[in-house]
Amino acid sequence: MNADEEEEHDVPIGRTCIRYKGVIIFMAVIIVVVTILALSVSLIYTVKHPKPHVVMIVADDLGYNDIGYYNQHNDIRTPFLDSLSQEGIRLDRYYAFPVCTPSRAALFTGRYPFRYGMQGARTISHGTKLGLPTTENNLLPQVMKEAGYKTYMVGKWHLGFSKWAYLPVKRGFDYFYGIYGRGSDYFTHQSNRVGISDLKVFDLHEHTKNEDGTDKIPTNADKANLINKTLNVYSELLFTRKAVNIIEEHDEKDPMFLTVCHKNPHGPLQALDEDFARVPQHVDNEVRRNFSALMSSLDYGVEEIVDALKMKGIYEQTIIIFSSDNGGSIRGPAGRAGGSNYPYRGGKWTNWEGGVRVPAFIVGPGIPKNVSSNALFHITDWLPTLAKLIGVKPKKELDGVDQTDLLLHSGPSSRSDIIIDLDPMVHEAAIIKGDYKLFVGGTGYRTYDDIYEPLKGDDVQDSNTEEDLAQARVITALRYEYEKASLKPGYNISDMKNVGNFTPASVSLYNLKHDPSESHDLFTDVERFRDIAREMYNILEEKAANQMVGLLLFLDTAHKYQDLTNSYEEIKLYDGTSMKKWYPWLDDNKSS
Repeated sequence: MNADEEEEHDVPIGRTCIRYKGVIIFMAVIIVVVTILALSVSLIYTVKHPKPHVVMIVADDLGYNDIGYYNQHNDIRTPFLDSLSQEGIRLDRYYAFPVCTPSRAALFTGRYPFRYGMQGARTISHGTKLGLPTTENNLLPQVMKEAGYKTYMVGKWHLGFSKWAYLPVKRGFDYFYGIYGRGSDYFTHQSNRVGISDLKVFDLHEHTKNEDGTDKIPTNADKANLINKTLNVYSELLFTRKAVNIIEEHDEKDPMFLTVCHKNPHGPLQALDEDFARVPQHVDNEVRRNFSALMSSLDYGVEEIVDALKMKGIYEQTIIIFSSDNGGSIRGPAGRAGGSNYPYRGGKWTNWEGGVRVPAFIVGPGIPKNVSSNALFHITDWLPTLAKLIGVKPKKELDGVDQTDLLLHSGPSSRSDIIIDLDPMVHEAAIIKGDYKLFVGGTGYRTYDDIYEPLKGDDVQDSNTEEDLAQARVITALRYEYEKASLKPGYNISDMKNVGNFTPASVSLYNLKHDPSESHDLFTDVERFRDIAREMYNILEEKAANQMVGLLLFLDTAHKYQDLTNSYEEIKLYDGTSMKKWYPWLDDNKSS
C-alpha cells in the first residue's frame, strides 16, 4: 500500500458521502431557485408584454441612393439609420409601388391596389371625394387592435379624408396626429390642390377617442389651438415629438403599435439650419443639398424615437420596421426634387427599379443582426408577417405572404413573384418573377427612364412644368368610383393596346440579377426568351381574369368627384383672423 492510498483512507467514507450529498442538495436548491426566478421573470414578461411592441417608420420619396448605407456618392449621411439597420436585417430586394397612395394602401391592406381600384401612379388629391374603400376592412391597424394593441399613427395618411369613415381613427387607429394629403409646407403646414397654387389650406390634424371608445369631435377652439401651437413649427419636429410623447405615455400593460409616416424627404425641400450643418461640405448643388438636409433631419428624428424606446425600457421588446413608400423623386416643378435611385433606372412615377425598389430594414427580438438579405420582399408582406409574429390570423385573403421564416431563420423568401402593376385603363402591367422583370404595354406614367446620378454643381433635372402639370391633371382624373363599388370581375389582359400579338413592341423583359439597371431588353431575342416571358405573362393574365380588378373612370378635374369649394372650412383664430383647414366635408355632422 503506497502513501497515496493510505492518505485516501484517512478520510472516513461516511463524511465523504455526506459532503457529496450536501453539494448535490445545495446545487439542486440553486437550480430550483434559479428556475423559479426564471419562471417568475418569464411570467412577469408574459403578463406585461404578451406581444412585442411594433414601431413602423415610413419615409416619403426616399430613393435607393438616398440613404447612407446604399449611397454611392457620399452626399447623403444617415449615421443613425445606418447603425440601426445593422441591428437587424437589411432587405435589399424590397419593393413598393411607384407613388404614395398605392403603396400606403398596400401596406395597410396587405393586398395589391388593383383589387380596389388604387393601382398605378395615381394619388388622392386634396378635394377629391375618394378614399380607401371601407370594404377593405382588415387593415393592419385593425388586425393589431383586435389582437389587443393600442394603435397610434403620426404623420402622412394620404388615403382619403372626404368622409369621417376614411380617416385613420375609423380604420383601426386609436389616435392620429398628422396630415391628410400628399404633402404640405414644413412650417406653415399649408397645402394646395394640383394646379391651384394660390389656394393655401392648413393640413395638420389631431384625432382621438373618448373614454367610451366613441370619436372625439374637435371643436373650433380645438382646431384654433392646434393651428396656434403648430404654425411655423417645423413639421418633422412636431411629428418626432408627438411620437416620443406617445412612447413615454403609453401604458405598458398593453402592447403598442405605432406608425410614424414622416414627410421627409418629400418636397418642398425645407430643412432647419442644424440639418444643413450635417450635410457633407462637398455637396455643392442647392437642390441636392436641401434634399440631403431633409435626410439628416429624418435620421435625427428616428434616433430620438429609438432613444425614447430605450428610455422607456422597451427597446429590446420592440420590432422596428423602416422603409420608403416609393422611389426617389428625380424630377418636379422646375426640376426641384433632388432624389437619386442610382444605380437603378427611373424614379417615382415609374415601374422601373428606381420607382419601386426602395430601402427597408427590420430590427427586433429574434431578428438576426447585421444581415443583408437579397430575398424578394414586398410591401404587402408586412400585414401577414406581423400577424404571424403576434399570433393572429387575418380575416381576408391577402396578396402579401408570411415572411417570418426569412426574418427569424434567414430562410428563403416565401414569394416567387410580385405584381408591380396591373392597370387596364392605361394598358400597362409589370411583374417580377425570380430574377426577371416583365413589362407589358409600357413602363410607367412619366418618361423618367434614365439612370440618374445625384445633382452636382449647377445641374438641374429639367422638367417641363406645364407638361408635368397637364400629366398630373390627367393622372389625378383617373379615379375609382367608390360610391357605386364599380368592380369589373375579370379582365382580359390581351385587350391591352398592342399586347395581343405579344411582340417586342408591346413587351420587354429584363434580368435584374445580371442587368439591375434594366439597360438590355432580352425580349429583342424573342425566340430565346419567349417561354420565360410567356410564363410571367400568364401569371398576369390569371390574376386579371380570376380576380376583381378595380374599374377606373376617366374623370375631369371639374367632375363631381373633385370638390373645389367645399372641402375646407374657415377656422376662427384667437387674433380675430381665420384660416382655411381641410376637413371631411361630405359628413354634415362631423368635422376634423
